[in-house]
Amino acid sequence: MASVRLLSGRSAPRTKWRATSPLTDMSSLEIVLRRIRGEFHESPGLRLTHWQFQRLWNLDADQARLVIEQLIQARFLRGARDGTFVRRDS
Repeated sequence: MASVRLLSGRSAPRTKWRATSPLTDMSSLEIVLRRIRGEFHESPGLRLTHWQFQRLWNLDADQARLVIEQLIQARFLRGARDGTFVRRDS
């Protein structure tokens, strides 16, 4: 499996949060949220689609939706007109 490169030039973070993990596992969810926030802080201007969230953090569609919703509710991300998600202060 080829590794995915982020804009920062680093490889995408690997997670242990698999599609079979319950979505209610808050410790796994918090780990993924922390990693995603870190990538957005390290790469100003990062824009990702729902599909890219799935691919970069090894999430299924429902998990990606949950993560995106959590980050929007926390006012960390916002949806852009082009269908991507960007850091709110960008």
